[in-house]
Amino acid sequence: MAALLCGLLVVRVFYLRVGTPYGLAPDEAQYWTWLAHDDWSFVTKPPLTTWLMGVSTAWLGDTLVGVKLFALLGQVAVVGLGVALARALVPAPERRAVGWWAFALLATVPMVAVGGLLMSPDALLLPLWMAALLVVVRALEVDDARALCWPRWLLLGVLVGLAGLAKYTAALFFPLLGLLLLWQRPRWLLAPQVWSAGVLALLLQAPVLYWNMTHGWAGLHHVLWQADSGDSRHGGLGTLGDFLGGQALVLGPVVLIFMVMAWGRCLNFAASLPPRVAALTVFTLPIFAGFCAMTLTGKVQPNWPLLATVPALVLVAAFMPRLRRATWPRVLMAGVLLNALLTVLMYNTHVLRGPVAQAVGISLPLKIDPTKDLMGWADMGELFGVALQRFDRPVVLSWRYQTLAQLQFHTRPRADFMYWNAEGRRAVDYDDWPWPADLASRPVVAVSEQPAFTPRLAELFNECRPWHSFGAEQQGVVVRRLYTWVCWGLKGGR
Repeated sequence: MAALLCGLLVVRVFYLRVGTPYGLAPDEAQYWTWLAHDDWSFVTKPPLTTWLMGVSTAWLGDTLVGVKLFALLGQVAVVGLGVALARALVPAPERRAVGWWAFALLATVPMVAVGGLLMSPDALLLPLWMAALLVVVRALEVDDARALCWPRWLLLGVLVGLAGLAKYTAALFFPLLGLLLLWQRPRWLLAPQVWSAGVLALLLQAPVLYWNMTHGWAGLHHVLWQADSGDSRHGGLGTLGDFLGGQALVLGPVVLIFMVMAWGRCLNFAASLPPRVAALTVFTLPIFAGFCAMTLTGKVQPNWPLLATVPALVLVAAFMPRLRRATWPRVLMAGVLLNALLTVLMYNTHVLRGPVAQAVGISLPLKIDPTKDLMGWADMGELFGVALQRFDRPVVLSWRYQTLAQLQFHTRPRADFMYWNAEGRRAVDYDDWPWPADLASRPVVAVSEQPAFTPRLAELFNECRPWHSFGAEQQGVVVRRLYTWVCWGLKGGR
């Protein structure tokens, strides 16, 4: 198993260095730009993603592998921890088979196999969450004296604390743990070891708490904004259907059905569930049900419930040896193979627009390609960098932070960049960062992915003229286009 995990890592590193048609995702580029403004936390996310990105790029440079290194390691760790967790749920005779099922499910599910290639807070949160779950499940295997040993619970506090430095949703862990202990081990609720784990996890949040206290609780406001259900465009059974459709895409339709079946089995036998299986039920089903409920009043992104859905794959693996119908394993294996195919296609969606796709009558329009935001940025940065050399000390401006972050990473030679929240959108970290000096005497190149001129530029500068449009192609398809204007004479501030 260890050799297979190492093989997965090697294959994915090779893919990023040689075979990928993609660059960074917009948020990955954004986290990279935060390195120039290193802080205790940030407006939209806690700091661990950027901190570790700083370590890996200092070692491997500003390359794809350099940016994504810890995501790759976390991706493999999720599979390994899932196998260990699955084996811990079942008696010894079933562990080998269950471990292989867990490996097959976790190594092929698009949420992990594709999404895990992105250096995002989820890529760090998920392995830490899985490791914390494994600590809890292991504690439920032994007598109270060994279960309540101090090192076990201090390790749990560290894992959950680090998870909280990756993403705020790690705060769900201890409420769910309390629910589990109330059901299975109520006497542990009085143990100082358990409470010490929570205190230690909270202490590790000191950087995030300090930053929020000194920045008007900007991080809290962002979380509340994301959870806001006031958008009238979303909510209701239609949004729930869209959410479940998204889950079918990121988990695979067959696997999603088996996951619901596993939860149904847990509920049906709730009174007699082994404590370890009960733990996985408590840590998965309430989260997923909660996000389903949220869709009735607002939109929920497909990755939000991954703390429930990825560990739930372990439940699916644990139940496989106990299914009485011989056809069920074959159906699930078909689902695993379908996921493997989906993953391969997502690794290069250009094949769905090439001659092979046309021959079989299947073509994926670029506008609905889920990977379109990852395409063309390296070539665009090269073109844009050459064009900027016509100016003396140019400054690049954009009112879309995703565009700005991608250009800031890919443009060579480096230039000065500035963000302008022209439309009063939600606050991002760029809002607080100072603009370059001497703007009144420097040319400013305004950049947009839309051809329409933003009238407010005329309010900001004395003069703005259309400049070039730039297009980047991959395999004969224009995958990225930018439109630019050159502006002079800054009138005032933001």
